[in-house]
This record gives sequence, C-alpha cells and structure tokens, in this order.
Amino acid sequence: MTDEAAILLRVALFGLVAGIIYWVVSDYEALGTVTLLLLGVGPGFAGLVLVQEHRQQGGPAESRADALRRLAGVPPRDPPGPRDLEDDDLGVLPLPTIWPLAASLGVALLLTGLIYGLWLAVLGVGVIAYAAWGWLASVNRENRYGPLKAEAPPLDPPADDAEDAEGR
Repeated sequence: MTDEAAILLRVALFGLVAGIIYWVVSDYEALGTVTLLLLGVGPGFAGLVLVQEHRQQGGPAESRADALRRLAGVPPRDPPGPRDLEDDDLGVLPLPTIWPLAASLGVALLLTGLIYGLWLAVLGVGVIAYAAWGWLASVNRENRYGPLKAEAPPLDPPADDAEDAEGR
C-alpha cells in the first residue's frame, strides 16, 4: 500500500464513521448523512484503486501488520543497527525572528484594506515591505556572520568584596 492510498483510506474511514454517528445523533437527518457517507465512499474507492494498481504493477509486498501500520499513520520502523549522525550533512535552521509575524500582520492589513479602504491596503503593503526587508537583512546577517550568541552580562562584584574595598 502506498502512502497516498493510506491517506485516502483514512479519509474514507473518517467519512463513514462520521456519517453513521451523524445519522444517529441528528435524528436521522438525510442530507448531512449522505454527504458524510459520500465523503467516505469517494476517497475509499480511489484508495482501493490505488492499492489494486500497486499490486498489479508488482510493487514491493508488505505484511498485513505493515499495511495496518501505514493505514494508521504510524511511521515505518528504523533500520536495524546504530546510526551515527555526525557524518550526515544536516540542514541548519535559521534563528527565531519576529519578521514572519510582522509579514503576516502586513498581509492581514492588506487583505483587510481591500474590504475597508485603500489607505489600510497601502499601510499593509508598507508593513509587508518593511518586514521583508528586515527578514532578508536578518537572514543575510546570519549567513554572513553566523548565528549570533547572546553575550553574558558582566558580573557585579560580590557585596562583601565591595564593602571590604571601601572600608580600607
């Protein structure tokens, strides 16, 4: 079974179970029940077609336990043996920054401006431009100088030492 077939069969199972529960809870209301049952039938048919096509094309055979695991959405088992990640080229995540939040605020202002007025849309475009500039400058600075680390604040001398120095 492929991952695509497993996703379609999960959606189908949800639609069928939700349709039956909706039918009982809604005092046998027909339209919602039929809609949810069709949500189960459509993807279920497509998922079964994908499973059948996978078998006919001679795809790798898997046990029933692996097929049920894939249907449930559980990831496959790791290969046996220890794995050392030191030799792998792992990607580096960028440092957290406020600029994506500022860009989303600008998009919200722009879309709200399309409803309430052009001045709000212009403000949104300005916020988006400023956020894009700040975000790109942050990424450029990080790529150029590496991740910035917070410096430790200078330590104050202990109170006992300061009093001894003043008293002498």
